[in-house]
Amino acid sequence: MLLSCSHQIQSREEPPSSVKDLQYGEMLFYYYQQDYFNSIVRLEMAQKQERLPNHKDEAELMLGGLVLSYGMKNAAREIFQHLLDDDLNALSVHNRAWLYLAKISYQRGDLSGALDAIGYINGKMTPATRTATANLHSLLLMEEGRNAEAIEILKNTRSGKHWTPYLRYNLGVAQIRNGERKAGADSLESVRKLTGRTSEQRLLQDKANLALGYSYLQQGEADKSRQALEKVRLEGPLSSKALLGSGWADADAGRYAQALVPWSELSARDATDPAVQEALLAVPYAMAKMELYGQAVQHYKESITVLFDEKRQLDISINAIHRGELLQQLEQGDPGTGYGWLQQLDLDADSPVLHYQVRLMASHDFQEAVKNYRDLLFLRRNLDEWAVSIAAYDDMLATRQSRFQSHLPAAKHVLTGNTLEILQQQHAALADIITDVELTRNTIGLANAAETQQLQSLSGIEKQLADLPDTPEVRDFRDKHKLLRGILYWQINSEYKQRLWQSKQQLSELGTLIQQTGEAQNKLKQADFDTPAGFGDFKRRISSRKTGIRQLQARTADASRAQGVLLEQLAVNELEAQKKRIDTYIIQARFALAQTYDSSLNNPTGGVLQ
Repeated sequence: MLLSCSHQIQSREEPPSSVKDLQYGEMLFYYYQQDYFNSIVRLEMAQKQERLPNHKDEAELMLGGLVLSYGMKNAAREIFQHLLDDDLNALSVHNRAWLYLAKISYQRGDLSGALDAIGYINGKMTPATRTATANLHSLLLMEEGRNAEAIEILKNTRSGKHWTPYLRYNLGVAQIRNGERKAGADSLESVRKLTGRTSEQRLLQDKANLALGYSYLQQGEADKSRQALEKVRLEGPLSSKALLGSGWADADAGRYAQALVPWSELSARDATDPAVQEALLAVPYAMAKMELYGQAVQHYKESITVLFDEKRQLDISINAIHRGELLQQLEQGDPGTGYGWLQQLDLDADSPVLHYQVRLMASHDFQEAVKNYRDLLFLRRNLDEWAVSIAAYDDMLATRQSRFQSHLPAAKHVLTGNTLEILQQQHAALADIITDVELTRNTIGLANAAETQQLQSLSGIEKQLADLPDTPEVRDFRDKHKLLRGILYWQINSEYKQRLWQSKQQLSELGTLIQQTGEAQNKLKQADFDTPAGFGDFKRRISSRKTGIRQLQARTADASRAQGVLLEQLAVNELEAQKKRIDTYIIQARFALAQTYDSSLNNPTGGVLQ
């Protein structure tokens, strides 16, 4: 019952204080929603595009942790090893990489490899890294039976408020395993006295009370054991073990009537729980000890009937698993982003394969198998969606090709005409005119259209006045004509420099536009040659992606089938083990029933019918 508590090492220790790269922030957006698949996609895209100049090492650590969360230990190890091979990385990066490698080795059962990796963590480190390292190191040592060394590490580790209960719990377990029962009990007492508000904290308190109660029970201190076990929440997941232990504490003290209280409560619960199955035998055992042989016989018979019914239910569940109903249930649930346990799925509660859901999920191997199977389901659905959506690229390419063909005649007309040459000639002619105007200071050459029209009108009037007789009235018209022409010449002359500068600017802009037009035509000529070839290249790339998707679909389908077979085998093995345990209980019950009959017959004051 004394199990160490392993607090989960997250793929990130703490959120970044600031985000300097937009793509890194986008990845974190998906990460904090626990959409790890899209986090990996965004992160790898940003790395390929070299968009993470300010978060390069942090992103690599994140990627390793995310890949590890998918169970891809080999890929994660390569990422962390790459970080370690780079001597330019900071010590903090190396320490966290070693911590991840230690965790990978621990998950694989390679305790010596995990301890070796832990040994490379040194120097200054963040409080989170230091505490996580100490926690994992202590667990490794406890797994190898080196409890004294684990105690030394746990005692010398200063942790934050969040980590303290977990480390104290592990310390108490290590001390009890090391024979330091008083010190271990004190450590567990300190954990169970904490005022926990979260479900995780309350569960840890229950674990501490349960471990403390069974520790006292092993030491023969029945009263202390019962006091600790009674503090375990009746609605919590550990209540069955607590009730069972509480009954044994009273039974060890000879208080069989009191032992019947928790055992009777427990025996009325779901018979799939091994603690309930044991209580089914414990109740008539206590009655027999109280010489209530008739009731003991009756309860033994009822218990044997319940256990046989449970065996039949196990056979039904095993047969349902063989028929594929377990996998059908998993496939009916929406895997979302590929994460979550069986309890989070919207499944048919009446299915026989879910009758032992809680017992199956208690197995770490089965949990991992379910998670891997759900991840594969998610990937299969993702690929199926891509197989459908990639057809849109065919439509996009066809639309682009059609648009290109519709514009091709107009483009060819432009390419085959001499419009550009004419424009270039006109531009050269204008440049010559402006040069001549500037050299000769021919201000009239810069007259605008209205002024030119006025000059022409004045010139015609002048000819008409020359043919008229020299009368006072004609002389007056001639004077007015000279005045108007003088005003017009003065206006043109006064604006000469400004008009010359503007003409040069406009001529330069016109030259730039003609040059750009020539470049556009050259590009158009190149596009006319390249675009048809580009369509073929795009078609080949789209076809290649389709082939890749089909190959990945085949691989994930094969992996899903293999994982499904493994999952079913794990479930069947677990249920077969439960059948063997029930067989053992049935044998014990029959033997105890025979003993009770014998004791009843030999009892001068009572009998079977008592």
